Amino acid sequence: MTGPAVDAIPNTVIFETHCITHSTMDAAEDKDVKLQRASGDLVSEFSAKLPSLLWRAQTGTPLRTPRKWAQVTRTEKLVSLLEPFQEWPQLLDPHLQTLLPPLVDAFLAYLTKHRTQYGSVSAKSSQGEEQYPLPRAICRLLYTFCKVRGVKVISRFLNNEPKYLDSMLRAFIEWDAVLPSNSEELVESETQRLIWEERYVMLVWLSHLLLAPFDLSSLSSDNIPVPYDNLQHLTWLPSETPMIARSLLSLSLHYIGASGKEREAATALLARLSLRGDMQALGMLTGLTKWAFATIQPAENAESPSVYACIGVLTFIARLGASGQVEDFAPLINYVFQQTLGVFQGKSSTSATIQSSALARKIVVKILRNITVMALSLSERGDTRITDDQLSTTLEDAIDHFLVSLADKDTPVRFASSKALSIITLKLDPEMGTEVIEAVISSLGENILFEKDDGSLVTPFEARKVGTHALKRNLSAVDAQRWQGLILTLSHLLFRRAPPTNQLPEILQSLVSGLGFEQRSSTGGSVGTGVRDAACFGIWAMSRKYTTRELLALQPQVVASQSGQKEVDVLQKLAVELICAACIDPSGNIRRGSSAALQELIGRHPNTIAQGIPLVQVVDYHAVARRSRALIDVAKATASLDQIYWSPLLDTLMGWRGIGSPDAESRRHAAKAIGTLSTQELFKTMNLVLDKLLEMFSRISRNDVESRHGCLLSIAATVDAFTSQWEASAVKRDTPEAKAVSSQVSNIWDIFDSASSPTDDDLTFQTSRPELTAEASSCLISSLSRSTVTTCLAQPLEQPLNRTLQILSLCVSRSDDISIETSSTALAQLFPLLSPSKQEETVRTWLSHLRTSWRLPSGRGQILALGTVFKQLKTQSDVQENIVTEILRYTGKEELIEKRVAAVKCLATSILPYMDTTDTIASNFVEFLNDYTTDRRGDIGSLIRVEAIQATGTLLQRQSDPASHSPLIQNLVGCLCRLACEKLDKVRLQAWLSLQGFWESAGDLPPLERKFEHFSHVSSQGYFAQLLTLQDIDWLRLPLLQGLATSAISGAEGLVRASRSALTQFLNSQTQTRRQEILMVFLQDLSTVLISENCSR
Repeated sequence: MTGPAVDAIPNTVIFETHCITHSTMDAAEDKDVKLQRASGDLVSEFSAKLPSLLWRAQTGTPLRTPRKWAQVTRTEKLVSLLEPFQEWPQLLDPHLQTLLPPLVDAFLAYLTKHRTQYGSVSAKSSQGEEQYPLPRAICRLLYTFCKVRGVKVISRFLNNEPKYLDSMLRAFIEWDAVLPSNSEELVESETQRLIWEERYVMLVWLSHLLLAPFDLSSLSSDNIPVPYDNLQHLTWLPSETPMIARSLLSLSLHYIGASGKEREAATALLARLSLRGDMQALGMLTGLTKWAFATIQPAENAESPSVYACIGVLTFIARLGASGQVEDFAPLINYVFQQTLGVFQGKSSTSATIQSSALARKIVVKILRNITVMALSLSERGDTRITDDQLSTTLEDAIDHFLVSLADKDTPVRFASSKALSIITLKLDPEMGTEVIEAVISSLGENILFEKDDGSLVTPFEARKVGTHALKRNLSAVDAQRWQGLILTLSHLLFRRAPPTNQLPEILQSLVSGLGFEQRSSTGGSVGTGVRDAACFGIWAMSRKYTTRELLALQPQVVASQSGQKEVDVLQKLAVELICAACIDPSGNIRRGSSAALQELIGRHPNTIAQGIPLVQVVDYHAVARRSRALIDVAKATASLDQIYWSPLLDTLMGWRGIGSPDAESRRHAAKAIGTLSTQELFKTMNLVLDKLLEMFSRISRNDVESRHGCLLSIAATVDAFTSQWEASAVKRDTPEAKAVSSQVSNIWDIFDSASSPTDDDLTFQTSRPELTAEASSCLISSLSRSTVTTCLAQPLEQPLNRTLQILSLCVSRSDDISIETSSTALAQLFPLLSPSKQEETVRTWLSHLRTSWRLPSGRGQILALGTVFKQLKTQSDVQENIVTEILRYTGKEELIEKRVAAVKCLATSILPYMDTTDTIASNFVEFLNDYTTDRRGDIGSLIRVEAIQATGTLLQRQSDPASHSPLIQNLVGCLCRLACEKLDKVRLQAWLSLQGFWESAGDLPPLERKFEHFSHVSSQGYFAQLLTLQDIDWLRLPLLQGLATSAISGAEGLVRASRSALTQFLNSQTQTRRQEILMVFLQDLSTVLISENCSR
């Protein structure tokens, strides 16, 4: 693996933190991978459809004629093919040479042949078909290319032949001045005037045409119009200025204050015009520079410019500094610098406007940077137009402004400031550059505290007494925004190899601290992602710019690793830190950034990182995109490569990025990851993990509910890992390590009889987030119970056992799904540990609670709990009969729907499989399958029908003779047949799956021709056609028609079409006589349905 290989990594711009997005949730598949696979098809489709949009179809002639109009729908379709490439713009690069020239040629052909017809009305448009003028369609596509790939790249493909400058300018003026011929066109026609994409692209194109090496006077004509009356205040403008320059100047000045995107193009056009040699000879550079500052520094009684005008003017000045030659701009350097700083620091309304705009502040930084770099260049040449005093003042003011802007509230400003500082530092002499770097490093040391092993904080003064390298940095008191700016500055400096090697230790310590930085806003959102992203960039840059010898020469102890690595060199420490971030960080950008930095580190410094090449393959850029995969699979694979990675990964998982994460789902994944890592060296590492977790749990404050939740889940996951390893490793059960873990697991029961045990308040008070405590406690009890039974551990003492039963009783009484599900599962595991008398007592308590909660919201958990313990009770006992009777009572329509669904689900999944089928039970399920209860929420009976369908499959499997069916079985199958045709997708699919299983084994039904497994399949014509083969079965025809009636009349549009088409096709496939017979039978059956429904009302 070599460094250049990293250059091919997509989205390396993840290090540019102004583009940060947060990605903490799992994605079904990485977007980059999907786009890479689809890119070829997207480009091929674009290439195939583009010519017909641009050119008329002509045969027998090689000449092409451009269209006058383009269909809106076809244009927007092509735009939609380009939009996905914003995820990975470089995928377009190989195709730009073939995709862009046709657009450019068609635009110029239209300019030549149809320029005067732009404002006309299309005949097709008047007939109701939406049409674009061809230039509008082309500009929509060219702008999309600019948006995806960048205007600098796309503008290189624009034609720059000088002969088109005149016609392009005239076209812009004419088309932008088009007015509708009557009031109806004003309302209806979308072809009037240029839209902003057209103005943007044409202004960019005009600025590109100004690269012509000839004087504008040779390209100008006297009849070129000046579109706007805005040149009268440019009193310095010479009379000999060419008309084409006047026209371009008027156009640029008009749009420089626009609120849209065309403002950017106007500033580029104005800057390029003023920097031309022939225009500078006319004094345009000096004149426009002074005009710009006069615009943003109006007289006291003059109207203040808008924020857009300020941004446009400042952008123009910034472009002058970026594109102008030092010799040309030298007389203006001091003037521009002082004026810019004065405008920004002033007290006027314009200054306030600029200070309030992040974009304006960013542009000010760019102006000061460009001017400072020019001043340094002049000084290096010994140019007398800038004195030492002026240079010193410029440097001092610029660096001070940049340092202050590093703490700006907006990321783009911080990014621009950090980049400016690094560029200027590189231009300074080594001594002064070192001072700037020292200033940045010392700023990073402000407000830092130090943390002892017990978690207590000490001040830097106290830390220096005991040695700061022995303590962990605590960044809770620092300013996150300023830290991002400072870390970004160090990263840019490293990217330019500005810091000398003797400053690397302090820089690396800051980068490592930044890689683990996190703070939360007042609303709970993360504000540390930007700092970590900047740190990734810094480590990546350092790996790229410094040699292996230089980095290995650093003393290991100068970098206090966040993950506790002490006996390895600096490069190995950095690798460990990057691995922890790549596997565990909550942000997808940081995981990928760390992966890219790790790849660079290993590629640029071979044979320095343990298992380097396999490590790059495991901690892959795409593998870490999904957080669950990164936490569990990638972390486990990494730890398996070398023992050096195991402990840091475990420690990081036990920190804020793992089980201390504010996101509950992340804590669940982290707990699972800890359980997986605990099996690294079987029982030996399990012992270590349990020791750490139990010690950590004892120190967590009761108010830190999230951390307690994560810690208990981790203990549970580790106990589950022990149980699995015990079952799989029979040979190692008698080892000292296995016995030690067994003893440890037995002692975990004591948690519930200690001061750290969840209290009743923890499980009931809403302010204590009781659902988290309920879930974690239930999972731990479940794991401990399973382990006690499976591994034959000693029976827990009566006191903790009773306390766990109390806890689960409180959990099962809650209303949230996660508490009910986990506590019900835990009760099923705990029940075998209870004595028979305690079991019956507990069940009777639940039954009593259910009777007192009749028609109340509570009780759903007890219903499910009764189901989970049903199979563990003595067969055919009175307790079992009481459970069945009580749960059947809760399926009645008088009860709340939530409890009815829970009761039917309990019967279907937990009771029916473990009892003999009776006619009473089966008859009840027939009623459930016919439940069509509705309320303001809609068909809530569908919830009952779905749960009952699950049980029907169990009932049908128990029939003894597949060739003959009892009336009850026929009734159940008829219900399934009806539900397999009904309008609700979720019900139809479940009913079909159950019916399909019966159909395969039934001997008296037509052959099953095709299987359907997905909900989209059970809405097709073929699906209904197969069901219609059952109409020959007398006892199925009536329910079949009942279901078809709902789908054919009141279902979704696609369902209605499919069911009707299937019925029509079925009837048309019959002979006329047979068709009449079937229709008569259908009509008789449908009339029977109508009569029965009317009687039921």
